[in-house]
Amino acid sequence: MPSSWRLADSQHFCLTLSRNRSPEEVVALYGADVGSARRVPAKSAPVAPPRGTTLHAGSLGEWSFCVEFENYIGCTATIMRDLSAGTEALIVLRTAKALEMFRYVVDGRVVEQFEPGYPPSVHGRSAHEFARRTETLISTGTTPMGACLEVMARHTGHELTTDILHGPLLTAVIDEPDHAALGHPDPPLLYPDVPPGRSPLGRQLGHLLRRSG
Repeated sequence: MPSSWRLADSQHFCLTLSRNRSPEEVVALYGADVGSARRVPAKSAPVAPPRGTTLHAGSLGEWSFCVEFENYIGCTATIMRDLSAGTEALIVLRTAKALEMFRYVVDGRVVEQFEPGYPPSVHGRSAHEFARRTETLISTGTTPMGACLEVMARHTGHELTTDILHGPLLTAVIDEPDHAALGHPDPPLLYPDVPPGRSPLGRQLGHLLRRSG
């Protein structure tokens, strides 16, 4: 990655932030073998097989993050439910088809979710008003993804900088995640009620979210 690179520039990624968890706990919740995880810089990170994903996890104060760039699973229902169990988690993603989504999850329930830059997509509401704060930043010229990352930084009190993402980070490879199982946990991840007359996932592209990665 060049030194000028920013996460918001990436074309396809998923970032999760969870409070009061260690990077080791996060990697384990993703289903990776913690014993085989290693702290390495991004340039030395192992490459996942074609259907796999590479996890890059680290700490930001009392929060831990995990970022993936290919075949990501951080936005699946199982991972979001487990990361948020007994705590809170923030999830933001961009798909290969340029769909972007933000979710705020508390103890297994999606409290607020939206596509940045598309106000009709907002479902649920939290006291933190992430959607409103994101749209305010977008109205000043910030890109939708840049606005999401800024709102997350303000909430956690820590910016996920390029230097941090260059590593070293706790890194592990999952060879071939079971996306079908990860998408249908028992007990399920709970989503906000859908306002009458509105699609449950916003725009027509929204159905891609549950299969993204």
